[in-house]
Amino acid sequence: MASIKEVAALAGVNRSTVSRIINGEGSFRADTKRKVEKAMAELDYRPSAIARSLAKSNSNMIGLMVTYYTGGFFGQMMNQVQLELDEQQKFLITAQGHHSSEGERKAVEKFRDLRCDGFILHSRYLSDEELLKLSQSKTPFVLLDRTVIGLEDKCVVFDHLRASELATSYLLDHGHRRIACIGGPTMRHSSQVRVEGFKQAMQARNLEIPPEYIAVGDYELESGYEAMKQLMALSEKPTAIFSTGEEMTRGVMKYCYEHGIRCPDDISIVSYDSVNSCRGLFPHVTTVDFPITQMAHKAVQLLVSQIDAGYSAPDKRYLEATIQQGNSVKRISESFQN
Repeated sequence: MASIKEVAALAGVNRSTVSRIINGEGSFRADTKRKVEKAMAELDYRPSAIARSLAKSNSNMIGLMVTYYTGGFFGQMMNQVQLELDEQQKFLITAQGHHSSEGERKAVEKFRDLRCDGFILHSRYLSDEELLKLSQSKTPFVLLDRTVIGLEDKCVVFDHLRASELATSYLLDHGHRRIACIGGPTMRHSSQVRVEGFKQAMQARNLEIPPEYIAVGDYELESGYEAMKQLMALSEKPTAIFSTGEEMTRGVMKYCYEHGIRCPDDISIVSYDSVNSCRGLFPHVTTVDFPITQMAHKAVQLLVSQIDAGYSAPDKRYLEATIQQGNSVKRISESFQN
């Protein structure tokens, strides 16, 4: 690959002139710029983005940290952030947190080493104290789907509590009283909040929840399958399921298919969904929409507003839940459950 020295020699100018023309610094005669551009074209010279970032105050690169690269949720998140940054003519650098504080710490260090102008962090394992300390550095960042006291202006969040209340209330409004909930990993704050929303909706109707009606999964298909297996083994089976993750819902539906359980005739189901995967199931599952596309859009807006002076921050950074109605819920009478 050609070097800047070779470009300068072919154009008959010094290296500093080539560097300044590439970086848009200073003013030069039109014929000088033409000679440099012609030399670059002839030698197929492409400036190094990293080298340019070392010479300038910004790299035009944005770091995005996700838990891992697999799964529809994270794929949708990365895709939307990429689309938003393309419009801003910025480059996306991604890193995985690998389900650990150490993994997330290394991801942030990678972004800093690459001189990223800012970070979008889907952080689950870094402590509030570490994030508060990180906020004291010069590099701005945005937290996706997490709130830290003192960093509210850096957070784009979703109302998980209200979302679960809506999903559970939808089942309650269709006559169901024996409702089971399949939650996510108990160590995840958002998982805890989703289950809490289920509990609050049930308690608001003065309904007791048998402990065995709350199953624990890990947001993967297999855990939804196993949770459904446990629930269907109960002597008093639920008439409805609230699944807090779309992949677990796929596992629930797989169990139902394999065991001749008809939805919604035998069991009603409402699920969380972020990438419309539940719309591809049969029957179409009624869902509470987790608006990851909107969240990613607002996260990029918020971060760019911190990087580029004069760019407006989004007015609303707290997103509310909505129900997407399918045909997986059957209306039943009180006598049906007795």
